[in-house]
Amino acid sequence: MIRLVSCLILSALPLSAQASTDLARQWGQEANRLSIETTEMIYAVDIGQPLEVSETFALDVYRFGRTSADLAQWVDGARGPHDLACIFRGMATESEDQLIALEGLDGVHAQRESLSRLAALFSNAQRVAVVAQRPTSTLQVAQPASPCTP
Repeated sequence: MIRLVSCLILSALPLSAQASTDLARQWGQEANRLSIETTEMIYAVDIGQPLEVSETFALDVYRFGRTSADLAQWVDGARGPHDLACIFRGMATESEDQLIALEGLDGVHAQRESLSRLAALFSNAQRVAVVAQRPTSTLQVAQPASPCTP
């Protein structure tokens, strides 16, 4: 819970980087790093080691989600593909949901499930980052952005 409060306090700080193709590249690199770290945590759980979610990992997952939301706004501002913005919003939500779940779970099976969902999220993010790194001009479309539909 303390980690979540720390993340919320950090969210009140101004953004240090404006969303851009460079941010999308960095976000994809971070997704790769988090994917590796999450896979190592899954392995540890699988061999029976107790799961300890470090404050650094929790903060990194939080930042990943926040950057996902920033990238969604960037795509919207560039009048980019609606689906891409929705994917970023979904990733922001999923990372937050799984971080909250991971910190509140007691059972090994539930912890592994949450880690597996994060691992899938980070794996998918690496592919999304490639698309998002295209120059803004290739993201532009004629349709205005609208809310994501389930």
